[in-house]
Amino acid sequence: MKAIFGLIGIIFMITATITHIWTVIIAFTEGGFFGGVLSFLLPFLSEIYWMFQMFGENDAYAYTALIHLILAIPISMVSR
Repeated sequence: MKAIFGLIGIIFMITATITHIWTVIIAFTEGGFFGGVLSFLLPFLSEIYWMFQMFGENDAYAYTALIHLILAIPISMVSR
């Protein structure tokens, strides 16, 4: 069972990294250089900010970021 939770944690880290790269791309295109660098350095806060900014404009990103933010707490607790 512990191996399954470890695998889920690894898969979550990979998809969270992909989501963060997506966040940084959005930040560079929408917020410019400063917004992109700031989003790169502050992943959690930037994903919350850009998630709200993209609702209605880029719903695929917004819902993906929302799901990652919701699942981050329980997955980090069980995958240790």
